[in-house]
Amino acid sequence: MNRFRTVEATLNAELAKPYAYGTPEKSDCFMMGCALVDALEGTQIAGKYAGAYKTLAGAQRALRKRGFRSLIDFWTAELGRPSVSAAGARFGDLVILRLADGAEHVGVCLATRFVTKTEKGREDHGLSDVVAAFHLG
Repeated sequence: MNRFRTVEATLNAELAKPYAYGTPEKSDCFMMGCALVDALEGTQIAGKYAGAYKTLAGAQRALRKRGFRSLIDFWTAELGRPSVSAAGARFGDLVILRLADGAEHVGVCLATRFVTKTEKGREDHGLSDVVAAFHLG
């Protein structure tokens, strides 16, 4: 399957799942990002972190427990490569968004928009909300 179809299928599947923290059977923005990385990199990250948290506060504690201060630090270590500038994001790349609530969210680059999953469902954002990007695949 080509990159476009892989990203489309993965994103659609994750957005169709009910929202829940820390479980691949349901999904939140982090698990959506894990599924995308697994699909494009051939890893098993979603399974590695499944059940590590059950709330937003729990997700923050899980990050800190593993020695990370931010999602950027986490993904840099997990992927084994540094982030690139927001403007350098390509279709299907993993991005970190900083939204109006001040929190970091994992998203995916879809050319000129960046999609994340929240409790309210899919949210599309612009380049100005992206604080880091990671090339995948």
